Amino acid sequence: MAMGSIVGLHEIPFFDLSEATGRFFSSAMFYDAGEWRMWMSIGEDKYIETKAWPTEGFYYGRSAELKTDLHLHFLDFIAQRASFLEIQKPLMGLRDDYFNLSASLAKITHIHETKATLKTGDGRMVITEIEYLFSVCRSMMDLLQEIAAKLWEKIELLEPFVSPKKKLKSSFNEMLWFEGRPTTQLDLQRRFGLPPLWVDFYLLHMDFFLLVKNFRDNIIHNGSQVQTIFSSEDGYLINSSLRPFADMDIWTESEINKNILVPLMPALGMVVYRTILTCEEFTVMLEKCISFPKPLAPDMKLYMRGFFDEHFAKVLGDAEDRFRQQMEAKGFK
Repeated sequence: MAMGSIVGLHEIPFFDLSEATGRFFSSAMFYDAGEWRMWMSIGEDKYIETKAWPTEGFYYGRSAELKTDLHLHFLDFIAQRASFLEIQKPLMGLRDDYFNLSASLAKITHIHETKATLKTGDGRMVITEIEYLFSVCRSMMDLLQEIAAKLWEKIELLEPFVSPKKKLKSSFNEMLWFEGRPTTQLDLQRRFGLPPLWVDFYLLHMDFFLLVKNFRDNIIHNGSQVQTIFSSEDGYLINSSLRPFADMDIWTESEINKNILVPLMPALGMVVYRTILTCEEFTVMLEKCISFPKPLAPDMKLYMRGFFDEHFAKVLGDAEDRFRQQMEAKGFK
């Protein structure tokens, strides 16, 4: 196939279209055998190969080109096996939010590194980023629930469940809050006919969702303020006794100073990590409950590349270590 030749989708060598009906393609860029190959759409079932590689975007590969290119199970699974047309819009929103979160975290570090040029006001800039970050994480949970609700309407359960399927709510809050109180296992089974693993998923992530929701709602609707931000030589600090960070318990003794001030970045990293973990565990649960079509790009994975990957990976890696230590301290492995 010569570069620049016009082909149909079925002629792109990396795709398996045997179960592709009713699905969209997350990327037509591939990294294979050390080379980049990309096809651009030029009309209905017409594609032309061009020489290109990503600065920000998604590609399929048997391995990542760069160590900093991220592979997230959620994005890979949806792109490969659950990319139904009905969920294209919320998935595109979620994908964009991943890049926005990486930019927001990098921006806080950049503000600290360049605060001397600002002279004053860097703390206010950080506060606006914290508010934005929580709003994005809250939005991502609702986009995830929108995807869940649309998949629920299409899926065939691997094992029949005793309760009949009923339409899911379109927001995470409506799923987790029932009759003025947090929902229960019995509520979710009776209201929606969800199988046990799906019920467990909602209950497992309820506390984190409510933390993000309550903080975001208090800022947006109730006029609350983000606590004062302090600056040190190594980064920004917060008061560990004030919400929403008071219950996180993620800092080491050496990070807590005499004024109970602690580093801000680990807290924000944990919020982002837990948001991503919610998405990851959602698709792990789906695989156990539902029969899905074959992968669109067999033997490949979907990778994500952005402008701030090195910083993003560092922050997420730190959060993962802290979260693992938390779980081990509670007796989980």
